[in-house]
Amino acid sequence: MMSRPHDWARTHAVLVAVEAYAGGTDWDLSGPANDAARMMRWLLERGVPGNRMHLLASPLAENEGLLAGFTEAHRSTAERGEVRRVFRDELRRIDVDWLWVYWAGHGIQSGGNRWSLLYPESRTGDPLGVDAENLVSLLRTTHLPARGPGRATVVIDACRSALSPREHAQAQPPETIAAHPETHRTRQIFLMRASRAGEAAKNRAGAGVFTSQLMDRLEAASRSDAAAVPDLEQVSAAVLADFRRLETVAGAGPVPTFYVRDWHGNESHYSHRPLLGRLTELQTADRDKLALCVQAALTARTAVTTRVAAELMGELGSGLPCAPDELEAGAIVDWSLTRPHGTVTLIHLLASCGVSKAETDAMRRNSLQLARGRWLLCSEQDELVRLLSSLPGDFAKAFADAARDEALGVVFTDTEPKALASHLEELPADERRLPRLLGAVERVAAVMSSDPLAEQLREWSQNCALRLGENMLAALGSRRAELAERAAHARPDTDDRIGTEDRVQIRLSRPVDPSGRRTCQIWTRTAAGAESVRTQDVPVPLADLQRIVDAVLTRHGRAHRTLVEFFVDAADLDLDVHRWRIGADGPVERSIGTDFPVVLRCTEYRRHDQEHLWQRRWKRAATAQVDDLHWLPANLTTVKAVHGSVSAREDAPGTVLTAAGAHRSAAVTACLFGGVPVMVWRGGAEHGDLETELRSFLDGGPLGALPARLRRLRAACDADEQHSGGRLALLWDDPECPLPRGLDLSAP
Repeated sequence: MMSRPHDWARTHAVLVAVEAYAGGTDWDLSGPANDAARMMRWLLERGVPGNRMHLLASPLAENEGLLAGFTEAHRSTAERGEVRRVFRDELRRIDVDWLWVYWAGHGIQSGGNRWSLLYPESRTGDPLGVDAENLVSLLRTTHLPARGPGRATVVIDACRSALSPREHAQAQPPETIAAHPETHRTRQIFLMRASRAGEAAKNRAGAGVFTSQLMDRLEAASRSDAAAVPDLEQVSAAVLADFRRLETVAGAGPVPTFYVRDWHGNESHYSHRPLLGRLTELQTADRDKLALCVQAALTARTAVTTRVAAELMGELGSGLPCAPDELEAGAIVDWSLTRPHGTVTLIHLLASCGVSKAETDAMRRNSLQLARGRWLLCSEQDELVRLLSSLPGDFAKAFADAARDEALGVVFTDTEPKALASHLEELPADERRLPRLLGAVERVAAVMSSDPLAEQLREWSQNCALRLGENMLAALGSRRAELAERAAHARPDTDDRIGTEDRVQIRLSRPVDPSGRRTCQIWTRTAAGAESVRTQDVPVPLADLQRIVDAVLTRHGRAHRTLVEFFVDAADLDLDVHRWRIGADGPVERSIGTDFPVVLRCTEYRRHDQEHLWQRRWKRAATAQVDDLHWLPANLTTVKAVHGSVSAREDAPGTVLTAAGAHRSAAVTACLFGGVPVMVWRGGAEHGDLETELRSFLDGGPLGALPARLRRLRAACDADEQHSGGRLALLWDDPECPLPRGLDLSAP
């Protein structure tokens, strides 16, 4: 790896190492000082004089010792003023044949899509840096002597990380440090760098992975003859081969991108494949099957390769993985795997270019393990991230609420909008039901109403649904109609809260015999008052009662709006009335709790001397939040203990029961006696992860929205058996709407 002889004494080097930034400890980067020191030692060993080196370093305090031994070098900080002084002024005075420039530190893809190598003055919201390409261009200007140096080598081991869409829109372009145009175009420059747009450089064990590999090769090339000059083309080719090898080695760690522009201006780069390094055996098999499917499609349609590759460049945000004439199915599939949504995007582009549905369906089957839970295109995901990053704080919280309402029973560990969107995208979906991600976007857009961002969110979901087909467009239209209807009927101060109008009240008797036969009486309650609509005096089986209720709701109920109240004895509070079937005479049979908010009310344990507690707690419920509910400890096993806990929280509008079985019976008795109008619990004797299920349902929001929220949870459980929460029950004992007179009850 040696080339023609060179007098190393006629070499100059500028090394920039930035570790400590004004942004504080979150910005700290340990590694550049070590890398710069290794490069300097190698140059000194070749014979480069120490006084022909400029070291611009802002190291962390603990790494200062790594640079302390280079006493002959011209040492200064890496701050903006020093960088400008050295590159714009000091280099004018050098008389050498070869210039080496090394830069290590943070970098970003800044304003104007320029690569900004950040100065130590950078902080969050104010990244200050020099334009990397302009810095290279400076070496061909009059900032260097016209007669020398004849060549320059530039090594950049810095990130080119993408900013958030909001930060990127506000970011200023980096500083163009060259004050003069290029006039010495014959000066040869060999450029090597470790990242591309949108990527971070890789650091391991306090050193840059790219610099470490490069120095390994440079040092190996110099061992036989310290004064010889390494052939940088061979060195860079060896580094590239090393990275390709490391990517196949388990536990080798992250592998950076590697870009080279040689002495003659020829460019080549190595794009690592971050997903391929983690493929399981099953995923590897699917990757191979997908590549074969793509190969068959491309072989039959030779012109498609060029069109798909051109589109993929924009979708993936990266250059071609190889020379255009080397593009083949395997390379294209591996290229798509560099992004989580890449395979979905590739298949979509192939379909858009004329590949048949049968072929693309086969590709989708073979890509399920490669892009599990992903169905957005790269551009759709990028646009959604941009929109969600623009959400103000209140609307970001609204998106979290929308996600919970859309995916009731699902536990979200991260409520940051982008993380929520990713989680929602992964939830199971089918071809007829609106994906939960689109549903959540529509919900938050409805909350935002006239905000300009709301229209952008709706346009995004419309475009997604349009791509997904007619069924999805119809589902989206239905969801928008539902949201519009809810908005039209909701009072401005109530949202999903249940009002006093539009109720169906059902009084169930106790079973009259071991077979479980019962009687019932049913009223409707509207703004015009209460009306008895059905009385079943002769005991009948529960199946007959379900048919009676079905007939009443068909005539008097409005789906999603009519509150259905079942008045039962305490022993019947675990009766799963929300699972009663309705719609037997229509095309879709379903549960009452899917179409209507269904709550329970108890007819026992109400005492006249406790009624003031009931009324006071209910008034509190009108303005309370879900977080105001009192969680009863599960270890309270007696009525006395529970009553004490309830009495100690007389301000709480309701309770959450975490006990099960006989212990819950004690809790119910004490709560009803203590005048608690709102109780939430899960029916059945099984324990399971009871508290997690309850907390997922009771995750913030107004207390008055619980009946409507529980209806949506029950609907989700009917649609997807993986949902938890199907046995959650709600006591919503409203003293303002008692049963009409006519039944012999011990309480309203």
